Amino acid sequence: MVCLLAPLVVAIPIAADAGATALAAWVEPSTVRVPITASRHSRSVAVIDAARGETESFQVVARAVGGPLRTATVRVSPLRRAGGGEITGRSVALFREHYVQVRRHSPRWSGRVVPWRWFPDALVPFVDPVTGRPPRAGSRYPASPFGVRPGRVQPVWVDVTVPYGTAAGSYTGTWTVVARSSTGRKLTRTGSVSLRVRDFDLPVSPASSSRFSIRRPENRRAAVEDLLLRYRVQPTPTTPSREGVMRRRGLASADLRLWSGADVAHCAMAPAPSPEAVQAQVGAHHPALRLYDYSADEVSACPGLTPSLADWGRALHANGIDHLVTVRPREDLMDDGTGRPVVDIWGLLPWQLRRLDPALRARIEAAGGELWSYQALVQGRRTPSWQLDFPVTHYRVLGGFLNASQGVTGLLYWGVDRWQRDPWTDPTYTHTTSCCFPGDGSLVYPGGPAGVIGVVPSIRLAMVRDGMDDYDYVALMRARGAGTEAEALIAPAATSWWRWTTDGRVLADVRHRLADVLESLGAT
Repeated sequence: MVCLLAPLVVAIPIAADAGATALAAWVEPSTVRVPITASRHSRSVAVIDAARGETESFQVVARAVGGPLRTATVRVSPLRRAGGGEITGRSVALFREHYVQVRRHSPRWSGRVVPWRWFPDALVPFVDPVTGRPPRAGSRYPASPFGVRPGRVQPVWVDVTVPYGTAAGSYTGTWTVVARSSTGRKLTRTGSVSLRVRDFDLPVSPASSSRFSIRRPENRRAAVEDLLLRYRVQPTPTTPSREGVMRRRGLASADLRLWSGADVAHCAMAPAPSPEAVQAQVGAHHPALRLYDYSADEVSACPGLTPSLADWGRALHANGIDHLVTVRPREDLMDDGTGRPVVDIWGLLPWQLRRLDPALRARIEAAGGELWSYQALVQGRRTPSWQLDFPVTHYRVLGGFLNASQGVTGLLYWGVDRWQRDPWTDPTYTHTTSCCFPGDGSLVYPGGPAGVIGVVPSIRLAMVRDGMDDYDYVALMRARGAGTEAEALIAPAATSWWRWTTDGRVLADVRHRLADVLESLGAT
């Protein structure tokens, strides 16, 4: 969580040169999107708070005043503890925030569209996480150094990851912006960073299940799988030969990927797989992983599929495999012919979860079934929308405090890389029936234009990660017998599918209070 504490805020003088170019610099929390023409602020101290195994973020913003900044960059010092110990190296990662132009906004029936033209989103790394070196020189979107036009800003995103085994306590360091004006004069601004390391660990594998689909074959590679795991979501498909390595990085589940062909536009399923076909797929995966099969998508309007869905359920259940379908629960799906529900993992949109029959839900949970939430397109006023032109905290609250407060155990997303055109210049996603949904189905950017291997993450993906961590905080409380207290503490953030917040300050405050209780309980 990131807090900007008023008592520590001090005014930063503006560095200027003889040509009237000046540099203003300040910090912002991760939940604040910085407008491309943001006015300068005087916040100089970033205060972050994290458990071991957690990544927390803040932003350093550079603004060109009067004239252009020919070059600029940001540096963050090692964070050191008075009693010994430091956090440095690859545990402190910097990214230049690339502004993406939204030419066509989302449908306005939700009533919450942010009417900007330019949104900071793509996170271009200063260091390629695969090679450990700066991105390739000459790339179209370099990370550092960067120029800043007069009256414009350039935010730099800073991730601080607290390694397991780090001593609890207060760590401090500095951030610095170093720039050159158009006349070549050096301009420097600096501030401080204060990190409180909490005395408990987040789990390597998140408490919330998830399934985030890699759609493009060229992205089905180690670099992309590992990036998604760093951002606390489960990639699919996975490379079976790497699953042992990925387990140490948080991989907990795998999809067999036996697909029936049924979806919202095709109410027909292929015959259920044979026992041999299921066993062959099972044998390809690491034995410690939870295995499931996502057989059909968006088939709530296909009641005639019940016999076929039951056939698939029995075929999977006979081999100990869970059955995942995005379908609304109904009576005819509550028995596959063996007394077990046809579906084990029910993927539902928030509005469908809101309308779920309590009696059916009780039966699903009594049978060991799970409810997962997911999002696609724009679903209406009372649901978090996952498009670029909505408040960025929508991406955090759904899989975080909202799922946790409603007893939902997983988060599904249909595509992290389903761009239809170059997302660096046009993130619009056009559905077959309507337009437009900027950023839908895309949480990463192709890495080549940024000079890195694989893909580049986004601010929105970082918000998803923080939501998964929010869920972990609540799960740790419940595991230690403090579930009732957890429910009370998260109430300001989310109490129902109708009542949830987009205010980053509220989310940070709730996390801070949960951390206080976890430390008092001696959570490890």
